[in-house]
Amino acid sequence: MSARLGRLMLATIIGVVFAVVLPLAAFADGLVTVDCGDGSPLRTSADVTMLSSIQASIQGMIDNPSGTNCSLSQDALATPTLTLGSSASGSPYVVGGGRYSRGFGPGPMQGCGVSFGISAHQDATGYFGSQSFTVNNADGCETFEFNGHIKANVICLDVSGHVAQIKGTVTQSTGYYATALPVGTLIETDVVDNGNPSSGVPDTIDTPQPADAICVAGTDLNPPFTLDNGNITVHD
Repeated sequence: MSARLGRLMLATIIGVVFAVVLPLAAFADGLVTVDCGDGSPLRTSADVTMLSSIQASIQGMIDNPSGTNCSLSQDALATPTLTLGSSASGSPYVVGGGRYSRGFGPGPMQGCGVSFGISAHQDATGYFGSQSFTVNNADGCETFEFNGHIKANVICLDVSGHVAQIKGTVTQSTGYYATALPVGTLIETDVVDNGNPSSGVPDTIDTPQPADAICVAGTDLNPPFTLDNGNITVHD
């Protein structure tokens, strides 16, 4: 092999490597926007790992419709700025979507699958986002009695590591929820992010319940329901 041909082959190999690496590197610490249509999109910087987690959370919402629908966009060349409804990379947020089963045993809704979608973030001006839960009759419920839908805003968010607590006021409530958690009820949702679905350890969540207005992450360190599908992204 001539020296000239060797140099040409080396340059070709380097060019291929750059073509593979650059698209991923370009997204590292790029600006990511999660827009759930509530007028206050989450804008934050995300590396490749965080971007993958958020994508899995959005896909969980798509696969398990609950009433919260979010879109994801990214601009690797933009510089994150703190504006209304935005989150700098150091501000807390939760994005999650998926399905969990209430399990078995006595009590209302036991055995029913619950689809959920959560988007919650904080900036210097306050808290933003929404949380929704839907039980449909075809998803493991034995009677029509326990189907229903609930949606709440976000008035409080506290994050500690990979654990978060979200609180909000119910704005929509139908079916079973209309009696258990009527409109105007303050609810609490606790979640634990155990990594991307590929980690093999599913994230956990506690079903929404009446609460006071004080947020303290970690007061429910063991949310009892593991996700059957989906992902929860927690950032502190």
